[in-house]
Amino acid sequence: MAKGGANAGTTPVGGTQGVPAGTFAHLHLHTEYSLLDGGNRIDRLMDRVKELGMTAVACTDHGNLFGAVAFYQAARERGIKPILGVEAYVAPGDRTDRTYTGVADGGYHLVLLAENDAGWRNLLVLCSEAYLTGFYYKPRIDRALLERHNEGLIAINGHLGSELGEHLLEYERSGDRAAWERALTSARWHARVFAPSPAGPRFFMELQHHVPEQNSINKHIIRLAREIGAPLVCDNDAHFLRAEDHDAHDTLVCISTGKSKNDPDRMRYPAELYVKSPQEMHDLFARYGADGQEALANAARIAERCAVTLPLGQSHAPMVRVIRRGRDGPAAGAWDGLPAWRDGAFGGDLTAWYTAYCDEFEVVPFRIPDGTDDARRAALLAEAKAECDGALRRLAEAGMVWRYGPGAADARDVRERLERELKILCDKQIAAYFLIVWDFVSWGRRQGIPALARGSGVGTMVGYVLGLSNACPVRYGLLFERFTDPDRSEYPDIDIDLCQDGRARVIDYVRQKYGHVAQIITFGTLKARAAIRDAGRVLEIPLGEVDRIAKLVPEQLGITLDGALQQEPDLRALYESDPTVRRCIDNARAFEGQARHASVHAAGVIVATRPLQEIVPLYKAPGSEDVVTQWDGPTCEKMGLLKMDFLGLRTISVVERAKRLIREGLGEAEQFRAVGRTAGDGGPHPL
Repeated sequence: MAKGGANAGTTPVGGTQGVPAGTFAHLHLHTEYSLLDGGNRIDRLMDRVKELGMTAVACTDHGNLFGAVAFYQAARERGIKPILGVEAYVAPGDRTDRTYTGVADGGYHLVLLAENDAGWRNLLVLCSEAYLTGFYYKPRIDRALLERHNEGLIAINGHLGSELGEHLLEYERSGDRAAWERALTSARWHARVFAPSPAGPRFFMELQHHVPEQNSINKHIIRLAREIGAPLVCDNDAHFLRAEDHDAHDTLVCISTGKSKNDPDRMRYPAELYVKSPQEMHDLFARYGADGQEALANAARIAERCAVTLPLGQSHAPMVRVIRRGRDGPAAGAWDGLPAWRDGAFGGDLTAWYTAYCDEFEVVPFRIPDGTDDARRAALLAEAKAECDGALRRLAEAGMVWRYGPGAADARDVRERLERELKILCDKQIAAYFLIVWDFVSWGRRQGIPALARGSGVGTMVGYVLGLSNACPVRYGLLFERFTDPDRSEYPDIDIDLCQDGRARVIDYVRQKYGHVAQIITFGTLKARAAIRDAGRVLEIPLGEVDRIAKLVPEQLGITLDGALQQEPDLRALYESDPTVRRCIDNARAFEGQARHASVHAAGVIVATRPLQEIVPLYKAPGSEDVVTQWDGPTCEKMGLLKMDFLGLRTISVVERAKRLIREGLGEAEQFRAVGRTAGDGGPHPL
């Protein structure tokens, strides 16, 4: 491939042949998930991209993959190719070194795009390690990680926040040859690590044109590209949707930094960082001649090359095996028949009998050894599934005796419902899930931690006979179909209420046993009233006035500012008569509904039996050691992850303490007498 230069008549690296004149794709773009930095709401972004006639667009949020799945789905729904990436922060040295230097401590910016599925898998690892092991001011990776996890990734480097940009700006200002050599060394390292693949180059030098400092180094970027034989690409670092959204985005940045609009020393973004049309981009880079044409053509070529297919709906739920204690081999071959209930056994206590039977079963994680071929893998999975299906059936059948008595087999409605549920659960491969829940609930109770199902899981006969709930679904007319049925593709979940005091111990048990557990992120959004209050604070509108405006928004679930202006005449009158109020509301409307901050879900936990960062990016909140997913609960479920809700309830803790005080204050005979019974009557203990 011939090298090109800035002179007319040279052949640009990557070429322009076959690329339509108006073709362009934004490859450096921030959505709302560059929290309080990106102003592009995903739904509005996709509508605008389609309106502008572009067929592909990238998502490169700052250091995270929070919005990658939502971005992917929204793009595909509109017939647009989603290009998944990140604007990573690369530490100047070891990412684990947190020594303050005052120079790029938060890392240099580097745009990484997933060219294929291997690249996507590497993005998961890089973005996870950035939070788990590299966070210092920002979630950082380092060169060592990039050396190991660059397959399938395209790197774009050169704008002002990058390592190359810093060295070239220093060279532009000082003329110091050493700065040029540092830039050259860095460029060569990136070109080596991101060596070309059969599909083409993987390291591109980045041109932008919107601020004087960036414009001043573009000539050096072009020169450097020619010296090392790297191709050029152009982008616009789009942070907001339209040119007229600059003021609203500026307000968003002020919210993020805690500044007011009138602060002369605050951070300001250029007004040009919007989602420009292909024609605007072609007009902008026409000034760079053949180099600009190359950069434009390569933006389109990269978009053509990038093709990632997310495994939506593919199950990553953990599989388990079941061992029958006291038997040889796995439980699947040792389940012929149930222990017969005999009068007088266990002092006539069915609960004690069933507990003893359950104690024979041990649920253990199932892992396939590395290097296992596909045929053997399939055979192992089939064997494990058979064990789970068999164990669930035996436990449920014994549980039916426990719940309904030794004559339960004659109860036709109970038997038929149990058989129907077991068939559906086994056919949909949910047996392992039930066994995992049964396992940690049973463990918790043995540790004195009360646990009980709530929600749709209470409507299952299987859950009732396993002891996950105490409401007979036949007696109370509870519907199994609320939990799942053959026509529903999504994975169901069983919500478990736990004693607040013991919740952490149960989660730790699951983490220790299954190895790969994370809590779930959740995103706070800017609702109508909150958006007005944030915008008003930044615009320095008196607090009382802002409060008055916000309270004019009707107290209605899901109300938007557009809806409020239509419904509330007083708010509409203020908006039309007062320019300050109009500006406040217009700013708030621009970023209303988008993600504002990240926090941890109160109950949701993801469980897997393989390293989580192979299937979901991970996150740690600053100052916390809790490992959290970068995707919210619904997204995790779409990606086939098993979500469980461990709901810690203070009321359960209070009840449990009350029971303990009763036990300490009353003997067993008095406890039975208090409920009108006598000890040894064969019924359950009153506590």
